[in-house]
Amino acid sequence: MSSNPRIPIVVFAQVPPPEHGQSRMVMLALEALRLNKEKFEVFHINAKFSNTLEDIGESSLGKILLTPKYLAKAIIARLHTRNPILYYVPGPVKWSSVLRDWVLLSVLRIFYSRVVFHWHAIGQGEWAHGSDRMSLDGPGWIDLVARCVSRWVLDEPFASIAVSDTSQRDLLAVGSQKQYVIYNGIEDPCPDFDSKVLPLIRANHEKIRISDTPCFRILFLSHGTEEKGILDAVECLRIALDTSDPAWRFQITFAGGISESTRCEFDRVTKSILNKWPDRITVIEKGYLTGDKKYECFNNNDIFLAPSRWESFGLTVVEAMSFGMQIVATSSDGVRGVLPQDHSYLSPVGDPRSLSENLLMCCGSIRQQPQIDRAFLVRERFLSIYQIDGYSENIVTTFGGMAGRPRQVRALDKPRKEITEDRRRRLRIQIYLADQNPGHDRSFGISRMSQVVMAALKKTDEIDVHAITSQTSQQPPEDIECQILPWGTRNKFVRLLTDHFHPLFESSEKAPDIHYFPKGYLPWISQFSKPSVVTIHDTIIQYDEDHYPKWRKSKDYAYWAWMLKFTLRDADLILTVSESSKEQIRRFMTRHRIPEKEITVTYEPCLYEEIPQPMNPGKKDYVIHLASREPHKRTAQLVKWWLEAEQNGKHLPTLHLIGTLPAEVSPLLASSQTLVRRPFLEDAALRDAYTCARALILPSEIEGFGLPALEAYYLGTPVCHVAETSVGEILSVATSKGRFSLDNPESLFKALDEVTAMSPEEIYQCGLDLRTAYASDQVAHKMIQAFQGLVAER
Repeated sequence: MSSNPRIPIVVFAQVPPPEHGQSRMVMLALEALRLNKEKFEVFHINAKFSNTLEDIGESSLGKILLTPKYLAKAIIARLHTRNPILYYVPGPVKWSSVLRDWVLLSVLRIFYSRVVFHWHAIGQGEWAHGSDRMSLDGPGWIDLVARCVSRWVLDEPFASIAVSDTSQRDLLAVGSQKQYVIYNGIEDPCPDFDSKVLPLIRANHEKIRISDTPCFRILFLSHGTEEKGILDAVECLRIALDTSDPAWRFQITFAGGISESTRCEFDRVTKSILNKWPDRITVIEKGYLTGDKKYECFNNNDIFLAPSRWESFGLTVVEAMSFGMQIVATSSDGVRGVLPQDHSYLSPVGDPRSLSENLLMCCGSIRQQPQIDRAFLVRERFLSIYQIDGYSENIVTTFGGMAGRPRQVRALDKPRKEITEDRRRRLRIQIYLADQNPGHDRSFGISRMSQVVMAALKKTDEIDVHAITSQTSQQPPEDIECQILPWGTRNKFVRLLTDHFHPLFESSEKAPDIHYFPKGYLPWISQFSKPSVVTIHDTIIQYDEDHYPKWRKSKDYAYWAWMLKFTLRDADLILTVSESSKEQIRRFMTRHRIPEKEITVTYEPCLYEEIPQPMNPGKKDYVIHLASREPHKRTAQLVKWWLEAEQNGKHLPTLHLIGTLPAEVSPLLASSQTLVRRPFLEDAALRDAYTCARALILPSEIEGFGLPALEAYYLGTPVCHVAETSVGEILSVATSKGRFSLDNPESLFKALDEVTAMSPEEIYQCGLDLRTAYASDQVAHKMIQAFQGLVAER
């Protein structure tokens, strides 16, 4: 029996020296792959463009002259291996790094069809696709041209690896065919935590607690650049000295070296601080530290200060966590990603005053009571997530799963004869998915519905499911036959062409009995997709044009209205997800003089039906709202009502705003004690938010179905919603509680009181009733009946 061939991998990246987070992680990944010789054949091209920390990201003639040498090595490695994976680390948004990536990738991607980007230096992918968080130096038009070039060399790699959940913007922007998150890991720098470090923490905290003149020892450990926040750190210290108890003393250690670009300003501010408060402040400078000296530096300080403005992964923060240190940090992507979601001392980026307030709050907590329990929790987080063994194992597992190309047409696990005989009595349904790019467009909810529906249809004995999608779009469940078009559809122009001309590229060996479009729009050449079935979820685009004409460009409204009219006229069968949406569609057809057609309501299943209905889940004192900039979602109105009630003295729980806020809302949050802004959450974190919330608030004016309402009840959380919308219809099979009017803010708070007073038993029963009414097998049964009826008619 022959063994599986080894996977060839060419690692094109620098390892230490110089020693810094990115080069260290590349080295660890390289070592992990090489240790698994039976799985991988590893070639390493040490693209040593930098010799010192100061060299990183800087331009030089020497780097230019090295480029042909490393390219030649990569091409030779490619010629000696069969279809290898190229491992590459894109650079940050700096001219030297961007130009290097242009030259290297424009050549390498000719020779390597399977390129894996490891996004240690975040930013270039999202910048290339229009992000305004960063730009290159120079005129604006040059920056725009540069973005186009980077977009060309970076787009649609074979795979991308992000280093934390909060550092995935590049991965999503470039349209990676495969997407992974692998947390960086390190050797435990503090293996004697219990025996040596913890007793010292206890003694130091007790000393601070009982002293009349406590001294708080603070550590900044990073290369001292403006990007790493060193100037914010010294300004934070100045504010802390100016606003804290005069009896408090501070000792701050700056370890890692001060860059030449910040040296003058750093010296000026520290000198003024030392002159003004000579008896209250001690400033210690140390260079780059390793080994015992680094251990002593962590062990001899109480608080770790991490004011980084831009970070892909907070490696030094992870090291501080291993020592159980108290951490005061900014919410830059990578730092926020390694800390727990409810971390107490997290400040906005580039805000020394907020940083100072959190620093003093941390000092006050130590002063009032030794933080031994918190030290244990911080240390436990490190042990459970950020150890080197886990990182190495994830690297090996991830690359081990890249053995083949992205799947193309995949046969079912049956003998060919059996498949042929079986299909004589089964309907063959082809589902179009290339118009769904979850996380990149508005199809997130539809994609979740499509996934559950496909799985439910596949379970039946009456349907064979075949999918057609693109490399970057929604993928079907693993056991469904699929054709993947050899391009991605993140680009709007490519997406439009694919949507309308994909029938010309279908490679199915047998014509489908039905062409199904779950997003609800037919291709222009729909004559090649007959018979056709669409699920039209709502007419919100028309609603927005009527009520919020400035929300989208007039040409966008015109295009989508034309598409919907074309679809309604040409579709052979129209499905929808509620009686409310059915009425919306009927009004639209009447308005645009489209001949009447039968519309079948199938309702919609929920992804969470596989999770057991919880009985009395642990609740916290907050409610949630899935925030949106779309005007019909009414996020702005909800925030204004909430602020007004809070200012009028009404007792309110905390309201967590999860997602993207309208521009006019953000400035209002600073004046509130009960509004909390949270980012878009991945599914596991979103489920946790649902489960712990006392209620979900849905103030939408219009919905097609209202899937979040089901998600909430399925996880044991009641819902406040606008009366006379589809949400009320959907929930009516289980409860009438929680309804309010958008014309009356008091009705909202009355509804909130009503649902938060529901007993755990009542909520549990509501969840069970909804699960019965909208079970995926029930939805699949309704759809199959509609499919069979259409085929019988023809």
